[in-house]
Amino acid sequence: MARSSALPLFLLALSCWSWFGAVVTARPTPSTTTAAGGGGFITSWCAGTDYPALCNATLAPYAAEVGASPARLSLAALTVTLDGARKATAAMKAMVAAGARSSHLHLVPVAAQAAEDCVGMLEDAVDLLQQSVEAMERLGKEEPSGVSGQGQAGSGSRSVRFQVNSVQTWASAALTNDDMCMEGFKGQPAVVREAVRGNVAGVTHLTAIALAIINAMAKQI
Repeated sequence: MARSSALPLFLLALSCWSWFGAVVTARPTPSTTTAAGGGGFITSWCAGTDYPALCNATLAPYAAEVGASPARLSLAALTVTLDGARKATAAMKAMVAAGARSSHLHLVPVAAQAAEDCVGMLEDAVDLLQQSVEAMERLGKEEPSGVSGQGQAGSGSRSVRFQVNSVQTWASAALTNDDMCMEGFKGQPAVVREAVRGNVAGVTHLTAIALAIINAMAKQI
């Protein structure tokens, strides 16, 4: 009975708290209009990611603020990803809490442990992404020093290069944590794995997009 009662609770908690349909609130403010050249700039950079359609859909609202700045585009991508990571973490925490509150509707031990581990990994990813956002905000202020992406290869200061390298490291570690979260559910029924994927895969894709954009920017400084 424990296994059969756990599955509906598991799926209900995840579906009710799914972050993907929520409104994104990030530091860069989405604009109701798209800058004339901004859309093309974002599209060209999104083309170099593994998920160009998702990249365009999530970053197009920031076109006016991004303009033609790789640094501001990276910041927008990271803040969107950070918001998604927070919502995915909340979804998994809600599932764990729901399972702990009821003695007759509890998660089976293996699923409960996997969910707790996933929460920890997502929380770590949130911290890493927060550091990345803060670093990119600082880089935005130093943009004239070599992160404008205007073909000034080699003009970036040592400080800028160090910060970009740090952001690359943090974003890459966040992506690893997202992947490891889903790996923990490999032994669970397919329907459970798909439910987890519905909450975590989205932020994994967003993290991959942000990392691809940051890596592309790093080549220009």
